[in-house]
Parts: sequence; C-alpha cells; structure tokens
Amino acid sequence: MFITLDTSGLAVMSLAVCMIHEAGHLFAMLVTGQKPQSLLFRGGGIKIAASRTTAFTLIAGSLLNIVLFFALYFTLPKTDIYPVMFAVLNLATGLFNLLPIGCLDGKQLLDLVLTRTLPQKHSERIGKAVQTVAIAAVTVAVIAAISKGGVNFTLVAVLIYIICVDFFQRI
Repeated sequence: MFITLDTSGLAVMSLAVCMIHEAGHLFAMLVTGQKPQSLLFRGGGIKIAASRTTAFTLIAGSLLNIVLFFALYFTLPKTDIYPVMFAVLNLATGLFNLLPIGCLDGKQLLDLVLTRTLPQKHSERIGKAVQTVAIAAVTVAVIAAISKGGVNFTLVAVLIYIICVDFFQRI
C-alpha cells in the first residue's frame, strides 16, 4: 500500500534499502560457504533460512547498511535530499534490525551469543530480561511518538506489530 500511495519516492528507496540489508546476509552466507535453504517473502520482511546461523551472517545485513550510511552521508554533497534520505534510511534500517526483539536480527544474535556463552538456564533468563527491556523501550517510544503527533504511521505500525508478535510468541 505504501508503495502505491507514495509520491515522494521514499517507499521505493525503503524497499531498496531492505534489499541491500538482505543482500548483506546473503553475501555473508556466500563468504562462509553457507547455502540458503529457503527465502520467504512476507509482509514483515524477508526470512532467509540456513542450515546453520553464525553471528557474522546475522550482523552482516545491518553492518552493510551502517557502512553504506557512512560511505554516502559523509562523502555526498548535501544539496540533494534524496541521497541524504537514502543514507539515513540505511542507518535507520541497520540499527532497527539490531533491536533484540521479535524476529529481528538483534534477537537472533542475542540468542546465539547467549546460548554459546552461558548455560541454557542462564541464557534463557538473561535473553528474556533483555527482550523485556527492549520491548518496554519500544513501547515507550511508540507511546511517545503517538502522543507527540506528526509521527511516521508506518514506523509506529511496524513497532506495534513487532511488539504483538513478540508478546504472542511468549504465550
């Protein structure tokens, strides 16, 4: 819907940034000799299933977005808004995907690190605590954004969706 109604070019730019993010994961898989078992396209994003998951493959998408932000933002002239928006969208996408909630890369990375470094009993407890704090922070951000007004409806909708998915996965 966003793509069909958008007249600013932001929707197509956002889609391109998401494709770059997923390409980062696929590149990391290629470098580490992994083959994707499946690609699932859905309303909330793209899910890449692999036989094994490494921290490098999980962080590669966000890392590519963040590196691209620095490469573009600090080298391009600020006379045109579109390259600046593209750079900032890369930063926002990279950081957003590192949130340790829902199905985002940050949650999977946190789970991977905790299960490899701590006994299962402790890793589950710490993972749930970090996730609870992240959900609380996102909830506060959504409430603050809504109460302030003039906020990006799509961002609020995505955050509410992630909170709901995360909540119902716990039940």
